[in-house]
Amino acid sequence: MTPPLVLQIANERALEPGSRFVRAFGRLASEGLLRHTVVSPLTLLAGGRETALDQLHTEVRGLRPAAVLVQSPGAFPWTDGDVRALLGLLGDPPVVFWEGDAWGGRKQLTPGSVAWLGAAARVHSVALGPQAALLRRHSRAPVRYVPHVLPLSFDDTPVPPLDQASDDVVAVGNCYVRFGCWGGLEGSLDRVRMVRGLRRLPGCRFAVYGSRWRGRGARGPAPFPRQVEVLRQGRITAGWDHFTGYPGYFSDRLPIALSAGRPHVTSRQPGLEWLPGPETGLHLAGTPAEAVSLVRRLLAVDDDELHAAGLRGHAWVRERLTDREALLHMLGGLVTLPLPPADPWQAFAQPLVPA
Repeated sequence: MTPPLVLQIANERALEPGSRFVRAFGRLASEGLLRHTVVSPLTLLAGGRETALDQLHTEVRGLRPAAVLVQSPGAFPWTDGDVRALLGLLGDPPVVFWEGDAWGGRKQLTPGSVAWLGAAARVHSVALGPQAALLRRHSRAPVRYVPHVLPLSFDDTPVPPLDQASDDVVAVGNCYVRFGCWGGLEGSLDRVRMVRGLRRLPGCRFAVYGSRWRGRGARGPAPFPRQVEVLRQGRITAGWDHFTGYPGYFSDRLPIALSAGRPHVTSRQPGLEWLPGPETGLHLAGTPAEAVSLVRRLLAVDDDELHAAGLRGHAWVRERLTDREALLHMLGGLVTLPLPPADPWQAFAQPLVPA
C-alpha cells in the first residue's frame, strides 16, 4: 500500500535540508509512514506575485495529497481566492495550519495568514490565551496547542564536558530595547534586565549572543544552525522569552538549549507545568531577578552535577520534543501515523479553544 502524501507549504526564502520540518518529514518518509513534498512560495516571489503563483501551480499540479501542512505564511501575499484555487487544484485536501509565531501588540497577523486560517481544518498554535482568541476569530476550526520543538536539523552530537566551556553563562536572544525605549514586544525589557543582572555577577564569564547588544560580553548574532555550538561554550545557559503572558508559549530556543546539554534558566509562562524540571537541567523563573538568582546558585554547583542534569535534559528533548513528534501530533487522524509519546503529548490531544 502506498503511504499517504503530505504537502508542506513552507515559509522559507531558501529551502534547504535544514528548513523547518523538512528533516522530520524525511525521517517519517524513511520509516515508510508517509510521502512528502515541500514547496515554499517565498522562493518564487522575486518574479512577482502572479508569476510565483503560476510557478507554484506548475510544481504541484497532479499531486493529490492526503493533507496539506501550512506554516505561518509570513510575507507571501495570499488571498482567499489564491488559497481556494490552489486547494481546488490539489483535490481539496484538509489543511493543517501551524502558527509558529506569537502575535499581538504591534505584531499583527498578515493577510496571508488570515486567508489560510479561513481554509484550515486544524489550527495549531505555539501560544494560547490572547493568541488563540485571535486565531479563532479567523478560523472555523478549533485552536489546538503545539509547543515549540527541537528541529531535527540540529544533529545529535555528543555533549562535551563542562571543562571545555570557555564561558560560565551564555545567553542567546536579540535586544529590542535601545536608549531605554521599549521595542514593542512583550518581555523585551525583562530580557534586558536579566542580561544586566547576569553581567553584574562577580567573577562570572558572561557572553550574550544576538543583535543590538552592546557592552560586556556582547558577541553579536549567532546564526541559527550554530546555536547549539555557542550555547555549549557556557557551563550554564540563559534566556528570556517574549510574550510571557501567553499560556504555553516559549520560543524554539528552550528545546534547542536543552539539546545543548547545559542547565538552562529561562522565563516561566503560565501553562508550562508539563515541562520537566531542574532534574533535567531546566529552571524556570518568574522574574529576571529570580533568573539571575538561579544562575548564581547554579554557578556554585559541582560540574559533575551540572553535566549530569544537562545530559538528562538533552536526552529528554531528543526523545520527546522534536519536530518529528510535532508532526505526529498535528497530522494524526488525517493520515495513519503512530502516536507521539504520551508524556507530554497526551496533554495536548484535545482542542483547547472550542469550535
